[in-house]
Amino acid sequence: MVRMTHDRTQLLDDLRRACAGRHTLLVGAAIGTGLAARAAARGGADFLLALAAGRFRTMGASSIATMLALRDSNAFVADFACSEIVGATPIPVFFGASAWGLAEEEFPAFMDQLRGWGFAGVVNFPTVSHVDGRFREALERTGLGFAREVRLLEAARAAGLATVGYFRRREEALALARAGVDLYCFNIGWNAGGAVGVPSGETVLQVGNRARGHIKAIRTADPGALCVIEGGPITTPQEMHEACREARADGYIGGSTIDRLPSESSMEEMTAAFKLVSTLQRRIDRLERRLDQTGRGMGLVGRTDALVEARARLEHLGADGGPVWVAGPDGSGRSLVATLLHGRGPQRQRPPMTVDARHLDGGWLFGAEPADGGRRRLGWVETANGTTLVIENTESLPSDTQAELAAFLDRGSFHRQGGQDSLRSNARIILIATAGLEAAAGAGTLVPDLARRLARRDIDLPPLSERLDDIPLLVEHFAAALRPSAGPVRLSPRAFRLLIAHDWPGNLRELRAVVEQALDGSGDVIEAEALPSLDGKRTGRPRPEAAGERSPKQSERDWILDGLRRHRFRRGETARFLGLSRKTLYNKMRHYGLLE
Repeated sequence: MVRMTHDRTQLLDDLRRACAGRHTLLVGAAIGTGLAARAAARGGADFLLALAAGRFRTMGASSIATMLALRDSNAFVADFACSEIVGATPIPVFFGASAWGLAEEEFPAFMDQLRGWGFAGVVNFPTVSHVDGRFREALERTGLGFAREVRLLEAARAAGLATVGYFRRREEALALARAGVDLYCFNIGWNAGGAVGVPSGETVLQVGNRARGHIKAIRTADPGALCVIEGGPITTPQEMHEACREARADGYIGGSTIDRLPSESSMEEMTAAFKLVSTLQRRIDRLERRLDQTGRGMGLVGRTDALVEARARLEHLGADGGPVWVAGPDGSGRSLVATLLHGRGPQRQRPPMTVDARHLDGGWLFGAEPADGGRRRLGWVETANGTTLVIENTESLPSDTQAELAAFLDRGSFHRQGGQDSLRSNARIILIATAGLEAAAGAGTLVPDLARRLARRDIDLPPLSERLDDIPLLVEHFAAALRPSAGPVRLSPRAFRLLIAHDWPGNLRELRAVVEQALDGSGDVIEAEALPSLDGKRTGRPRPEAAGERSPKQSERDWILDGLRRHRFRRGETARFLGLSRKTLYNKMRHYGLLE
């Protein structure tokens, strides 16, 4: 960004430094309102051009309206630029001056006036460059052609103002060079894109190549000249970069691309969003209620993406009776998932059987024929015929036993150790592990054949620390299970903040224990003081913020904003969650500027 200065030499030095080494392109914003000027300055524009075209765009017309006799262009620009732009931004402002609205003897006095108003420079816009054919010839013959604009810019330079010269033809560019213009702008044509844009018949690379010829001629006549481009098919930053690179230009001036096109698209999208939000929100509410009901019916409560995916996988894999790998940390609900899978499978008439892989080998899993006068041993796979066999701590299963298990899953048959007979079992196998399927295979704790057989048949359960947003729903669920005769239970905001600050190494099992203890003596709201100790710390006391980190007002604002976000800015639900009345919540939102 180039800082505002009324010293022409300093301004030009600043512009050259801004694009030194051609690592950074100059960007000028041709605008028509104070709002657009301040936004462009915040975005890093190096300079502004106050143009009648910019104002017409805000009135719903296209930039080409500036070529019609609709306003006294100079008075039109002076009115909005002096009241809205000059002095309101920290960067230089160029005045879009029309050479047609002044007698030539008035040029010097007008330039002194512009300098007094605070403008840093002048640009010849609107320009006769946009006119061709017989009308252009007539303008040139009557002294209203491009030469008049050149004399306007010469008067601006004589008054100590910086100058930007718009051109479209080679002879125009060379006339500007002879006049000593400070910055040359090759105007490709009226901008394409949007609702009122003018279609361009050229590609970005074509206009860049055409601009390069003009810029080369300018730099031959005026070595070290600053040259920028504007208009035509350029509608995006990437297209601007491609065109400037092809043209060897120092930068770009954006008009419609900076104000009209972004405004059109954002207003259309925002209006459509406001129009549809109530319908979409009702649909979201219905889906969330259905999701919650499904989760509660399963016992897998929560709305986080990972848990929703786990429920979907369970529904998909549950009924086919095939093997499933269930992964997650201790206490994350793996046994519950195994039970739910069994309950949805074809062998659900008999209760499932559970064994720990740390105590298994092939003889215990598949059985063994008698040896040395011993007794035949029936294995778990044979015993679980007609039901589900849940194997916990699968990573501890010996690799040779894993290979036998993979063979059983492929064929449906097995051999007892020491036996020759092929035996069959329809036992469903559910394997519980800590690591995910790919991680276990990559670590070598799962043999390739078994990993292959279980591909796309896995369910991953996240740790509670990765689904903290689900804690209110989980607390309500556990409270209903532990105290079924009581009404719904919720957390106070302080209690919620304390719970989400905990790491939860014991996951759901630990949270259920905390809820069980907190319910003792609590009503329908669990307060922070009712929570048991976590990590050996008193949880009835909020964690102090770092010294000087936040003011009390900032902390309350963040607390309210967090509640609003968690409940999608639905004030009724947020008020209940925060323990406030709707009126109090509204007043606090207004106080902290959260209604905008």
